[in-house]
Amino acid sequence: MQRLLCTFEPFHVSARFRLTMEIAIRDLEAGAARDERLLPLIDDAGQRRRHQLLVEKQLERAFQLHELLARTLVRSDRAA
Repeated sequence: MQRLLCTFEPFHVSARFRLTMEIAIRDLEAGAARDERLLPLIDDAGQRRRHQLLVEKQLERAFQLHELLARTLVRSDRAA
């Protein structure tokens, strides 16, 4: 029997990988905020539209990474 697509099993990642994802999310959100503040300064309508698309894509990617991060578990470090 197939599982529903909306149910996800968590997957294990290292603490370093999780931190890298958290930093990427923070950077995307900060970049989107910075770019959004620049929008009123752009005179050309076409450039302003493209810049708004950039902001939207940055926020979309940050959201995707948030969703991915929510499905992760940090694996415990194992002694070698």
